[in-house]
Amino acid sequence: MFRRFRHKLLLLLQAGIVLSAALAIVLQPAAWRAILICALGSSLAAHICGRIVRRYLQASLGRLRRVADDVGQGRPVATLEVQPGDDMYKLNMAINVLAGRLAEASREEKRLHEELRRRERLAFLGELAATVAHEVNNPLDGVQNCSRILRRSLADPERSTEMLNLIDNGLERIELIVRRLLTLAREHVIRPTETRIVDVVEGAIEVSRPKIEGRSIVITRRFEGGEARARVDSPLLEQVFVNLMLNAADSMTEGGELTITVRQEPAQQGGQKGRRAEHDVCIEVADTGTGIAPDVLPHIFEPFFTTKTGGKGTGLGLAIAARIVDAHQGTLSVTSRDGDEAGSIFTVHLPAAPMTDRQRM
Repeated sequence: MFRRFRHKLLLLLQAGIVLSAALAIVLQPAAWRAILICALGSSLAAHICGRIVRRYLQASLGRLRRVADDVGQGRPVATLEVQPGDDMYKLNMAINVLAGRLAEASREEKRLHEELRRRERLAFLGELAATVAHEVNNPLDGVQNCSRILRRSLADPERSTEMLNLIDNGLERIELIVRRLLTLAREHVIRPTETRIVDVVEGAIEVSRPKIEGRSIVITRRFEGGEARARVDSPLLEQVFVNLMLNAADSMTEGGELTITVRQEPAQQGGQKGRRAEHDVCIEVADTGTGIAPDVLPHIFEPFFTTKTGGKGTGLGLAIAARIVDAHQGTLSVTSRDGDEAGSIFTVHLPAAPMTDRQRM
């Protein structure tokens, strides 16, 4: 806009000089040399003034544009130098006032965000403390009741043995809760090595098999990406798959089919920052159990959330599994199936090892 305006203004000025010189020559033909020199000098002066004005406008508008870019990107804004005699004094002052208010608003937003995070942490700690107290209190009440009964049954060895076994079970449950809490709170420092994911899955199957046998559950392997590799901490990742398989077995109270699928597919869009893999190794653990209710799905990875009754679950297994997968820059998700093929599918996506690494193996 300013460039077009400058060109028009310069053309009008040049046209005025030419018309004035022509009129002067008509009125005073004898002085044509002096008139021509004045006309050329005026044209040169107009051109020089136009260049000076252009540079001044470019510098001033360039500063304003940089300030506007900083404001738009949320970066700290430097105050513009203003002089009362400057033609753009009011505009610069308005920009400075706007930048100051935006900086103050940004500081206030950061303060409120930190305050909100602090309140959320306090609320989470309160909820966690209440849940831990509840989870520990249940087996602790059982231990205390068994202890009272044991005092009255010292003369009955069989009854005493039964109470001691119940006390051991209660203490083991408390120990399990505390150990899983420590695992959940600990920042997982993984020691990754390039590993065939199928080998990790097979190890998890062997660990889970003794607890699955005798439940009329058929384990089906679908290893479509048998050579798929990823940089993982094998013991930690095996713990994830063991947890998923045992949860799937628990959901199939009357037997069913446990299907483990391993395949390679293009990397997920919008994955974690820092992921450079072009492909993902996808591991699915699918069951034909009762499935997961829609109102339960959003809470499935929350600590202490469990659908198991009778004190069979602590609600920490999936939360720990999600943290381990996250430490591997992967994702853990779940879907529930309805209809004739009811059940759940837990899916783990892990960044596949680059081809150059695989070739070096």
